[in-house]
Amino acid sequence: MADVEQQAVEDDRLGRLRRWHDRHDRRARLQRTSLWVALIAIVVAVLPVPWMHVVGDDPPGWAWRMDGRLVVDGQVMNPAGQWSWLTVGRPPLLYELAIDSLREADAPVRDMRVGSPGSRPAQSEPFAAAIGLRQAGFDLPLGVFVEVAYPIHDGLPEAAVITEIDGVGLMTRTDFDAALPGMGEELSFTTAAGETFTVEGAELPYGRVRVIELAPQGLEAGIGGQWSRLAPVAWFRSLSLGSSHGMMVALLTYAHVAEPDLARGRHIAGTGGIRFDGQVTSIGGLPAKAEAAQRAGADILLFPASQVGELQDFDARTIRLVPVESLADAITFLREGRPTEAADTSEERLPLPG
Repeated sequence: MADVEQQAVEDDRLGRLRRWHDRHDRRARLQRTSLWVALIAIVVAVLPVPWMHVVGDDPPGWAWRMDGRLVVDGQVMNPAGQWSWLTVGRPPLLYELAIDSLREADAPVRDMRVGSPGSRPAQSEPFAAAIGLRQAGFDLPLGVFVEVAYPIHDGLPEAAVITEIDGVGLMTRTDFDAALPGMGEELSFTTAAGETFTVEGAELPYGRVRVIELAPQGLEAGIGGQWSRLAPVAWFRSLSLGSSHGMMVALLTYAHVAEPDLARGRHIAGTGGIRFDGQVTSIGGLPAKAEAAQRAGADILLFPASQVGELQDFDARTIRLVPVESLADAITFLREGRPTEAADTSEERLPLPG
C-alpha cells in the first residue's frame, strides 16, 4: 500500500513538473514569436516607399556620379573629368506614411506614379541625350508629346495625351504647329487611349496644354545602362522622378562625342532641365543641391540663371557657382574658362545680385 501511495505522489509531482515545463515552453515560444513580429514590424516600418517622394521645406540634397554610368545607344558616356548630377528629397518610410495618414502632414508626400510624362527618366533622359547630340552637330528629328489636363468642358478626360488634331497625326513639333492654323469654329482631337472628341472653339479645351518634345524614335539612353532594361529598374524609371538632370545628361553626352576634355580634369556638378532649343529650365531644391555639390567636392556648379537669387546667401567657399541660360552657355564656360553673359566675373566666386 505504501508503494502505491508513493508512486501516486511521484506521478503527481512529475505531472506538475511537466505542466510547468509546458507553460514555460509556451511562454518562451510566445516571447520568441513576439520578438520576431516586432523585429519584422520595425524593418517593414522603415522600408522606403519607392513610388512616393518627400520634398519638404528643407529637403536633403544628394550628388550622384554620372560619368561612366550614362549609356546612349549602347555607348558609355565617359569624358575626362568627373561629372555629377544632383537630386533632392527621398522616398518616405512606411511609418511616415502611416503617421501622415492620421494627421495633416507638414510636408506631404508626392505620388511619383502620376505626373507629367516629361518628368519620367524613361522619356526625359533619351530626350536630353538627343539635345546633347544635336548640339554636337547630329541631325536628329525630335518627336512630340501633347499632354492636356484640367478640361473646361464636361465629358472630357481629366488628363490625356493627344495624338491627333483634326485628323493630323502629331509625330513632330512641326505636325503640332501645322495643326493649329486649321482650328476653326469646331475641332476634333484623338487621345492615346483611342477616344475622339469634337468640341466647339478654336483651341484645345483644357486649362493646361504641354507640348513636350521627345527623343527620336529608337534612341535609347539612361543612367544605369543595361541595368535600366531590367523590369524593376524600368518600372522605377517610368515614375515621375523629375527631369532636373536634363542639362547634365545633354552636357555629358555632348562632351563625350564632341569635346572629351571639356571638363579639363575638373569635377563638374550641375542641375537644370533642358528644352528642345537647349534652354535650361528651372528646378526645385537648388540650395540643397548646391550643398550636396559642395560636399561632393565639385569644382563648378552649373545651375539655371533664372534662379541665381536662390543662392544669394550660399557660402560657396571652394566651389564656383555658374548660372547658365542654355546648354551652349555651359559649354562656352567650360571650354573658355570664363563666365557667359548670364554670369558675372570672379576668380573665387560668382557674385549674385541683391
